[in-house]
Amino acid sequence: MILYIHIPFCTSRCGYCTFNSFENKDYLQDAYVSALLADLKAQDDHSLISSIYFGGGTPNTLQESHYEKIFTCIFEHFSIHKDCEITLESNPNLITPSWCNTLKNLGATRLSFGVQSFFEDKLNFLQREHSKKDIYYALEVACNAGFENLSIDLIYDTLLDSKKRLIEEITLAAKLPINHLSAYSLTIEKESKLQKQGIKEISQSFSEFLREKLLLHDFLQYEVSNYSRGYEVKHNLAYWDYQDYIGCGCGGVGKKNHQRFYTHNHLESYIKNPTFRKIENLEKKDILLEKIFLGLRSKIGVDTKLLNPEKLAILTQNHKGYIKNDRFFALDYFLADEIALWLL
Repeated sequence: MILYIHIPFCTSRCGYCTFNSFENKDYLQDAYVSALLADLKAQDDHSLISSIYFGGGTPNTLQESHYEKIFTCIFEHFSIHKDCEITLESNPNLITPSWCNTLKNLGATRLSFGVQSFFEDKLNFLQREHSKKDIYYALEVACNAGFENLSIDLIYDTLLDSKKRLIEEITLAAKLPINHLSAYSLTIEKESKLQKQGIKEISQSFSEFLREKLLLHDFLQYEVSNYSRGYEVKHNLAYWDYQDYIGCGCGGVGKKNHQRFYTHNHLESYIKNPTFRKIENLEKKDILLEKIFLGLRSKIGVDTKLLNPEKLAILTQNHKGYIKNDRFFALDYFLADEIALWLL
């Protein structure tokens, strides 16, 4: 079992973001953490937890004292695997030595930084608050605190991207002390700031070019947006393997025994009733769809028993995938969604 904890506070919403996050609500942090503790206690089902992931929002908006309470609660009410992976997403401009040292001592094993770009004009376009200087400082502080597993996010396919600029960004990323990188093609989501400003998506993606250049620096793609340089994220792999998971926090989502559980999306509503769950019963067709889509987008693959044998034969003959140990794997993760739709 894995555990996801949502921290919905942000100092500023980025231009592309439509995640469940809230600006100018820091005065509710104490109340939120109290609610989260009640939520965590209620979700304890004695499962062995192999990964914990703090996402957001911006998890490093919370203070060290908040995390001391959260980690104490987790270790009191859950069975934690001795090799449990504990990840926190972080914004580079909010990193401090004290925060990193405290989280490392509490048991955090990994930090994932929302870098997005090394170019100031692109950071401004994406409406990020940090600078290039903040990136290097954050990584240095994390290393000094003893974090060995570090990751960054990059965004590409913006109006400011070119092959030359992407090569420069990849080269800079490769010099950082990271063993993992996530690269996301910019999508202009409905109701995002960029969408409201009339920004359009580019017509030709740099995805294949980016993958090729990352490989030159030993970043191996193991999912459509994720690249390993010696470290594959347990939390990600569990999702793609369609394992059950617990979701806590405002906007958190969990899945167990073919049911999906949703907490309140509204911050104040969550604080008032943190143990509330809206339940969605998953039908067999939904489960099949998710298993195929998630598996084909990653190194997990799909059980061949779930797929049409005749269509599988066509795919393998046309070099779109291969079968190994009774699982079908896509040769190109960027074609996974198209393949999945054809298989259904």
